[in-house]
Amino acid sequence: MLLYLARHAQTASSAVDSFNGRGELRLTERGREQARKLGERLSGVPFAAVVRSPLGRTKETADLVVPGLRQSVLEHLTEIDYGEWEGLSPDQARERDPELYEAWVEDPSRIAPPGGETAAQVAERALFALREVEEKFADAKGPVLGISHKATLRILAAAITGAPVALYRKRWPQDECALNLIDLRKGGDPFLRLWNDTAHLGPDPARSTRPAK
Repeated sequence: MLLYLARHAQTASSAVDSFNGRGELRLTERGREQARKLGERLSGVPFAAVVRSPLGRTKETADLVVPGLRQSVLEHLTEIDYGEWEGLSPDQARERDPELYEAWVEDPSRIAPPGGETAAQVAERALFALREVEEKFADAKGPVLGISHKATLRILAAAITGAPVALYRKRWPQDECALNLIDLRKGGDPFLRLWNDTAHLGPDPARSTRPAK
């Protein structure tokens, strides 16, 4: 089974790269245009179903990519819980909890923001979400489209490929409305076929992706 798994399109938070986990934010006008462009790119794919996180920005994105197709909500596709850092910029989080912030940057797989999730916890539930998709749509006649979130997808990619989850913020990008393709193989491990593809957003990938920090 093929799972086309995309990040939601731009919100006001993703435009400035602050910590937005479980908070609700609508897409910007640029984000709506990004989602429409992804829809144009995938217009010839006969999707059997759409799955998304429970957050509204994934619904908005899915509505624009595949309008009219019924959506199933999967809780395990939701974004990482940033706890008390929700809505803060990295500089604000560092100022608020300097020692904890530095420890989190060094190993987010083991350290969580106050009241939030570790990357290891996110990896566990995101991998479970893939199994949910495989089981729920085992008899589907076409591929499935999924809409999720930046940190969750970065962590998932590291987990699928056996990379250290602790390095997800340093080694794994995931840009606004980027497209990923995962082959869900019954009885086998998920196979990552495509990663962080933004070709639908413009001809120059350097202009539609963010540089490393």
